[in-house]
Amino acid sequence: MKACRYGAALAILTLVVVAPSGEAWAVVGGGGSCTDTGNTVSCGSGVSGNTGTGSGSGGDGAPTGGGGATTVSVPTCPNYVPYSTEFPGQDGGPPPAGATQPGAWYVNTCATGSVTGQSTGVVWLATGQAAPTVPPPDPAVAGAQAASELQLPTPTLTLSPSTTGYVNLAEWLWITSSMWHPLSTTAQACNAGGCVAATAIATPSYVTWDTGDGSTVTCNGPGTPFDPALPATDQSTTCSHTYTTTSAGQPSADGNPNDAAFRITATITWTVAWAGPNGSAGALPSLTTRGASSLEVAQIESVNN
Repeated sequence: MKACRYGAALAILTLVVVAPSGEAWAVVGGGGSCTDTGNTVSCGSGVSGNTGTGSGSGGDGAPTGGGGATTVSVPTCPNYVPYSTEFPGQDGGPPPAGATQPGAWYVNTCATGSVTGQSTGVVWLATGQAAPTVPPPDPAVAGAQAASELQLPTPTLTLSPSTTGYVNLAEWLWITSSMWHPLSTTAQACNAGGCVAATAIATPSYVTWDTGDGSTVTCNGPGTPFDPALPATDQSTTCSHTYTTTSAGQPSADGNPNDAAFRITATITWTVAWAGPNGSAGALPSLTTRGASSLEVAQIESVNN
């Protein structure tokens, strides 16, 4: 199987030393799994290595289960060995045209995973000639890959009053607070120079509520749940909206005009950063997740005695 891995590269070699490539590609698994410690949800990307352990709920819509962020073993690269060491009984064939002799074919054991890597993985080296050097990928490449693997939960919206709101009465807005904490995942980028792992961390920053009546409300947190066990005078909200019109004339889920309701969406904006080896770090574009609900808003009728 290994011979097939490098055969295509040998077929295209025409130079004494194939020019090294700085291009990186990600070596990651699909999906992975996550664990929630109550403060941070860590999602393993499925790259090879030792998987941590953990348990707990990931919050509404958050991934759950055993398995934390992946620990990656990074080899010393590039690592050129004689072709016959990798493939006993073979020497890689005749030297390329114009090659300096004596010499031999060498294989970079780090150059696996793509044709780009393999093209720098098999070289002819004259006796005493130094092997080509290839820098490993920029950790930012692995950080961006990790960000694309983040599994962010969809927010669950809660309202109070929950079924019917009323004109000129403050409607409390909040999302499930159990998901309001950082989430992270780790990925790996590799090239002929080796592999680099980096972790992307997404932190919820604020929620933008579209209340359906043409208004938006921005809240710097998940909001405060209403507790029916406490007197209203002992509670206050950090996120609310007061409707000035009823929902009459709005769309209805069942087609009944009496069930007309405002469509409400909550969009969480997450700030994203990556952290790599030797203190390397950087910022990445923010991400958003969105949840939706609806609310009928009625007019409280006054009664004259």
